[in-house]
Amino acid sequence: MKRASWAIALAAFLTFALTGGGRITGSDELAQLNLARVMPGRFDVPPEGSTILGADGKVYTKNTWGQAWLALPLARAGLVAAHLGGFTGTRAELASRFVTSFFNGIVTAVLLGFAYRVMRSLRLSPGASFAATFTLGFTTPLWVSAKGFACEPIEALGMLLAIGGGALAGGDSSPKDRQRGEWWAAVGAFLAIFVKLGVTPMVIACLLSIGVRRPRAWLIPGGGVVAALATNALYNFIRLRNVFDSGYGSQQSFEAFSTPLHVGVLGLLVSSGKGMAWFAPVMWMAPLGLMNMLGVTRMASGPQEGIEVRRAGWSILAAWIVGVLVYGRFQHWGGDGSWGPRYLAPLLPAGAIAVGFALHGAAGLRKQIAWALATVGLLVTLGGVGIYFGAEMREVGDYPYTRALEDPKFMHESHWEPRQSPILVSWRMLSRNLGEHFRGKAPSIAPSSSEANPRTGISHDDERALLHAIDVWWLYACYAGLPGLPLAIVAILLSGASVWAWGRALGAVREDPA
Repeated sequence: MKRASWAIALAAFLTFALTGGGRITGSDELAQLNLARVMPGRFDVPPEGSTILGADGKVYTKNTWGQAWLALPLARAGLVAAHLGGFTGTRAELASRFVTSFFNGIVTAVLLGFAYRVMRSLRLSPGASFAATFTLGFTTPLWVSAKGFACEPIEALGMLLAIGGGALAGGDSSPKDRQRGEWWAAVGAFLAIFVKLGVTPMVIACLLSIGVRRPRAWLIPGGGVVAALATNALYNFIRLRNVFDSGYGSQQSFEAFSTPLHVGVLGLLVSSGKGMAWFAPVMWMAPLGLMNMLGVTRMASGPQEGIEVRRAGWSILAAWIVGVLVYGRFQHWGGDGSWGPRYLAPLLPAGAIAVGFALHGAAGLRKQIAWALATVGLLVTLGGVGIYFGAEMREVGDYPYTRALEDPKFMHESHWEPRQSPILVSWRMLSRNLGEHFRGKAPSIAPSSSEANPRTGISHDDERALLHAIDVWWLYACYAGLPGLPLAIVAILLSGASVWAWGRALGAVREDPA
């Protein structure tokens, strides 16, 4: 099991390294990067990105500090690499961001390795576990998240560990497995809340997999929750001298939860521009898997008979209900500036566990439906992988914003009108841009410190030019004037290494005892 998990993680990372964007441009992302660069000696940051004015008059990140702490080693490595590479000015900044941008690729690769291991610990077959893990990583928004620097992959990893670890901790397994489960759940709960305080209700729902048969099993996971809350309170005090003030102003109050519930729920699940049903179609299999886990239906063979499986199923259902209800009321339920339903992305691994139970012993029509949904999901996701969602928003005029965030019509067209769906727009752009590249009309940019937008690191003219780009780092480097041949060789080597690694992963899965 461990060998297969590590093999999957390696193969996934090589794939993410090949398809990574090599960029950090979002406002939240840039603020976290700047914080990671100055810690641990200080905590105030430059005024770029999503920032607030602290009680001492200095500028701090608006969001919490968890992502910055976790990415600190890679952020420092990026600064060192840019210096050793002889880059200066804007090129040094872009080179540093390039190194740090692979943080989420590493996290997501680890997540996929753990996803396989959690499913196997719930006694799913190796084949079903691998299929569900692969579709999680490459037919859902998780692949696009792996290209960015937002905190959703860490949240997702944390919730996965909370569910899987909790099921082991409160189950009938050996004392060693129960202890391992307690620590998995504790680390998972800590990580998710450490990087985003707002996911605490969903994390608590995930921990319900522990159950009540062994009350002591809650102690260590509960300690993880308390530790994460304490770190958030400490950063609140450092910034604002108030442990209860997160810096989000009205967004941390009930005023921010003003969206009619039916609007937000439909938007998160089925809207053309943000609906989970279209951005991760394999999740259509999850309800069947949940019924198998809860014992409502019988499977070809019986992993659902264990109490761990039933509790994991209830915790998955609870986490999704909590997530949909909480963010369905949130003013900015769409999580704009992201591919798909941003606030539900951390729940994808939980859904993938249920998908695995739907795939266990699948044959005939069910297997054909699973293949069809996975294929559609892969095609949808490739649009988001090939086109940066920020470019898609600029293409259709969604950014710079023309309506206030609190306007009920904010990004209405992209959310609700099928013709404006980011799925269709991204594929139209990808088809156009690929055609231009094949005709030798790829964009070119000239990074300049004097004209650079601090957020993106390039000029506004270059931002417009990159609407015609393909969102992979080795092509961005070509657009900036770096020699094409060495970059092509690196891309080919990474492609070959990815194919080799996936072959090794499949071999390890086949050797994994059922």
